Amino acid sequence: MKNNENSNYGRLFYAVISIDRECNFGPVGLDNKAVYSINYKDIGALVSEYPRVDSIKLLRKNLAPYHDVIKKASEHFTTIPAKFGQIARDSGEVDIALRKNYQTIQKEIERLAGKVEMGLKITWSVDDVFEYFISKDDKLKSLRNQLMNSNKSTNQKDLIDFGRYFHERMNQFREQVTEKTISVLPPGEARIEDIHDDKMITNVALLIRKDILEQLEDIIDKLGKSMGSEYGLKLDGPYPPFSFVERLELHLER
Repeated sequence: MKNNENSNYGRLFYAVISIDRECNFGPVGLDNKAVYSINYKDIGALVSEYPRVDSIKLLRKNLAPYHDVIKKASEHFTTIPAKFGQIARDSGEVDIALRKNYQTIQKEIERLAGKVEMGLKITWSVDDVFEYFISKDDKLKSLRNQLMNSNKSTNQKDLIDFGRYFHERMNQFREQVTEKTISVLPPGEARIEDIHDDKMITNVALLIRKDILEQLEDIIDKLGKSMGSEYGLKLDGPYPPFSFVERLELHLER
C-alpha cells in the first residue's frame, strides 16, 4: 500500500502476518491511525504512522490498540506479534527488515499456522487454603499440631521453618497437578506460567490447533468433574500466541 512519506512520522510496527496481498485494517492503531501492511513475498508487516519518538509510554491508551490490532490480525491470519514500541524511519526500512528476516519469519509462521493460544488456570475453591491444605497433608497437620500444643513458647525460627516447609509441600502438590493436567491434554505446546495467587494451583499457556479446541474443552470439563468442587478450572482464549514467540524486532539500522 503506497502512502505519502512524512519525514516527521515513522512506521509503528505491530506484527507480521502470513498474507500474499496488501491489506488495510482501517483507523484502529495508536492515535486512531490506519493500520496497513507493507508486503514482501507472502508476508506483511502491519504498521501505522507514528511520530518518530525515542520511546512510547506503556500506558493503557497505547497498549490497548496495539493488542487490539494483533488480536484482529490473528482472527484472520497466522500472526507473529512484534515487540511493542518499535518505530521504523519509513516504509523502506520495514521492507528491508522483512527481507533480511524472511527465512526466520517463514519458519515461525509454519510453526504457528492454524494454532491459537489458550490459558488454563486451576485454583482451590475453598475459603481458607491454609487450613484446607493442612487437612489434606498428615505430616503438615502433625507439625502444626506440635507447634500449637507445645508447652514451650514457639520461637520465630520454628514458625519460619514450618512456613517454609508448608510452601514446599504446596509447590510440590502444584507441580504434581500441573504435570498430570498437561499429560491428559491434546497434543500441543505448553508453557507453565508464574503463580500470582495463593489459591492458584496451575497456570499454564497452551499453543494448540484450532481444529481440536472442542476436544480440549471436553477434556477440561471432564477433568474438572473428576477433581470435584474443591477445585476450579478456567479455560480462557483463544488469544494470539504471545507466550510462544520471541516478539519480532526489526533490528533497525540507525
